[in-house]
Amino acid sequence: MKMVSLPWGGEISFYVFCLVFGSLIALVWTAYRGHKYGAGGVSATAFSLLSGVLGLLLGRAVYCAVRFDRLFYDPMGDFAGFAPFLDYTQGGVNVIGVILGVLLSALLVGAVSRKGGLALLDSGAVPGMALFAWARFVEPLCGTGYGDLITNEAFCRFPFAIENGWGDYTLSVCFIEAVLAALIALAMLAAGRFCRKKGTLAGVTLALLCVTQIMPTSLRQDDVLFLFIFARVSQIGYGVILLGVLIAGLIRGGRRGLSGKTIFCEIALLLLGIGIIIGAEFALDKTNWPDAAIYAGMIAALLGMGILVVRRLAKEDRFYPALPPAEDGDAPKAQEA
Repeated sequence: MKMVSLPWGGEISFYVFCLVFGSLIALVWTAYRGHKYGAGGVSATAFSLLSGVLGLLLGRAVYCAVRFDRLFYDPMGDFAGFAPFLDYTQGGVNVIGVILGVLLSALLVGAVSRKGGLALLDSGAVPGMALFAWARFVEPLCGTGYGDLITNEAFCRFPFAIENGWGDYTLSVCFIEAVLAALIALAMLAAGRFCRKKGTLAGVTLALLCVTQIMPTSLRQDDVLFLFIFARVSQIGYGVILLGVLIAGLIRGGRRGLSGKTIFCEIALLLLGIGIIIGAEFALDKTNWPDAAIYAGMIAALLGMGILVVRRLAKEDRFYPALPPAEDGDAPKAQEA
């Protein structure tokens, strides 16, 4: 792995250097947007810093919980202690834990600063999505982010393919994830000014992230975390987070008199979609059905899930008085929900 020398001595990997560089840009960007969304620059900065710490800790915790036997036991089966938890060269960090760390940071900083966690999440939605895209884009620097082998020589080059540890050209899954996240960041940067209610921008961004990342996660072949043999931890996590975003929107709807029948139907439909995704993963692993047909069904389910959640959030956002346009033409400050 390529290393970079530090001015004060020592070295870090170029991959870590890229992540730190991107994180600093996201931090400054979030602080700038904090003023526009009523979070304040100081609170937004504290939120960014705490998100980095808690994101790494919870992301590592999820990874280590799934790989507990492999990380904390020696080859003889004896418990070797928890020291590997802080050794990030052994394994990695799970993205679901990182997202949970960001959400928890918004809750804690919002409570302490009295600025509100939703305003903080809105401030960091676009910078966070851009950072996610950057992290996926530079992932090949640490030897991960690849999928199945590519045999067509015309596609044996970046961005279509990257080399794995054995020198074979494999599908560049990380690039697919990066492009999807970058498109979401651009879309939310443009659409943010139309959001009237606190949390709408963050909710839509998070929902789109979950929907678009489930499919590429299915294509990954490197250090994937599994539950129940075929179910991938990240996919299940994305589904649970998506369900949480929908429930948050339905709670807002319930406060204005949304019927219990509608709430039940939308939750049931989303759970059905999650079930289809899990079934598709089972079919890919345990049946001889054509992969193209399975992936087509997965894509259809994801589209339906995305439309369901974003539509609910958009409906609840419309049931709120319009805000005056911001002085600089950018996103308006959000009001208290």
